[in-house]
Amino acid sequence: MKILNKLLPPKIEYIPTEIRSREKSNKKNFIIHHYCPHTFNAGDHFVILSIRKLLKKVLPEAVFIPKAVANNRGWGKPIGLRGENIRLSNQYADAVILGGSDQYHNWSPRIKSEEIQHLIPPLFFIGLGVSSKDINSAPYLKKEEFKKDILAANQKCALSSVRDELTQNFLAELGYKDSILTGCPALYLFDEKMKLRNKSKRVLLTFPYPLIHNRKREDTSSKFGILAQVMNLILKKLQEFKLEPVIVCHDDRDVPIAQKMFPDHSIFFSNYVSEYFQLFENASLVIGSRLHATILAGGMGLPFININLDQRGTGFSQTFGLQNWNLNYNDPDLSAKIIERLTQLHQGDLSGFKDFAEIKQHYRSEFLSFMKKTAEIIRGFRS
Repeated sequence: MKILNKLLPPKIEYIPTEIRSREKSNKKNFIIHHYCPHTFNAGDHFVILSIRKLLKKVLPEAVFIPKAVANNRGWGKPIGLRGENIRLSNQYADAVILGGSDQYHNWSPRIKSEEIQHLIPPLFFIGLGVSSKDINSAPYLKKEEFKKDILAANQKCALSSVRDELTQNFLAELGYKDSILTGCPALYLFDEKMKLRNKSKRVLLTFPYPLIHNRKREDTSSKFGILAQVMNLILKKLQEFKLEPVIVCHDDRDVPIAQKMFPDHSIFFSNYVSEYFQLFENASLVIGSRLHATILAGGMGLPFININLDQRGTGFSQTFGLQNWNLNYNDPDLSAKIIERLTQLHQGDLSGFKDFAEIKQHYRSEFLSFMKKTAEIIRGFRS
């Protein structure tokens, strides 16, 4: 019997025997269980910080408890919005939020339809997005059963927002048509107008360096071989313009590869987001395929050129009126178009962003409205 008990999964008591009182009168704070990635990847932290910063503006009593959304580096257990964690949220949380990046990519949270129904506090998905293996590939899901889980999880949500039109269409095709398009939360960390910064000669290059170096598979070798060639082209052009490139690493795993590939250039990495903000504030331009670097630059009013690798990039470009400015890595004229855009910006021409400012402000308003409604629902859960 003892051996059998070890083999069988433990039975989860989703509803604790004693659920704490949620009466508002003697409880000053609202406890928010925030499921999010927790790696040393800077982009994850841009999203996390923005969600918490802007929700606290309308719910200043919020206290955020970080929870591991998946098996990321640097986290303990339990992991994911399932099993024991549902019981813990039922016992201690006033709300549960899931916010951060590519959670629909292979359904990263692994939330199960049969489990999520047991969650008692209101659930919010904030700025989630799809991803794909290539520019023209469908959103990537390894298992067909994930579609059922994604639909059930969204139907359980009090509110669900997405970062782009592609994600909204993806959910609609699954049967969920109530998602709210807000854009990526990281875009709203700052609210600066696009402007040239001629005083700075720093140009930030932000590529997924380990992937550039990957030669294990022919398709990735082709994709990232193109990026490596483009980076070398950009470096030559920046030298011609007497500008100073900085190789910006968003992930700690980027650093050794970036150093090996570009030993003669400055490299930047930090596990403190404030240092990224300072770096971006003192730069003139951002170029690359790290989408959250592009998004951060857009919020800070810093010109950028994004090279799209998959549906993350194309989704952002289409939603924010940048489809004629950002470039796909497989564009046959990629090199010429990169040089054209670099020259255009170097000459002070920001016409490539003529639609971006207005669209960004529209979705910023949508995001702030979403946060206001989120706060109202959380307060109502206590009443």
